[in-house]
Amino acid sequence: MKLITDISVGDTYLESILITQDLHNDFATLSGDDSPIHTSIEFAKRNGYKDCLGYAFLITTLLSKLYGTKFPGGSELCLKQDCSFPSPYFVGDILEFTITVKSINIPLKLLTATTVVLNNSKNIVFRGDVTFQLKLVNK
Repeated sequence: MKLITDISVGDTYLESILITQDLHNDFATLSGDDSPIHTSIEFAKRNGYKDCLGYAFLITTLLSKLYGTKFPGGSELCLKQDCSFPSPYFVGDILEFTITVKSINIPLKLLTATTVVLNNSKNIVFRGDVTFQLKLVNK
């Protein structure tokens, strides 16, 4: 677990995650989203896509895991997450997550970071700023 005093502006965390069919299906079950853009290849192809689109909010779910277990790693409370999803991704893509610290305010225990997620084609599939409140000490 990182404390706010362990982190500096410019610090970056990188992780790649393979989007498997099981992960896609698990999110569909959890969310209840069975819209055809995510579940019907025929529908997706009729609408100009090569396959069913990955779920945008599966990315935010994966971010919750990364934020809570990897970076900052369990010492934070997520106060705000801005999201944009400029390009689609598909099952089988390896998504590349990059979290970069933008600012730190020690007196207020606030850390802001930018998160960018790229698909196999290096297109941005997610971009957003996040604000955390972090612990100052490990107690």
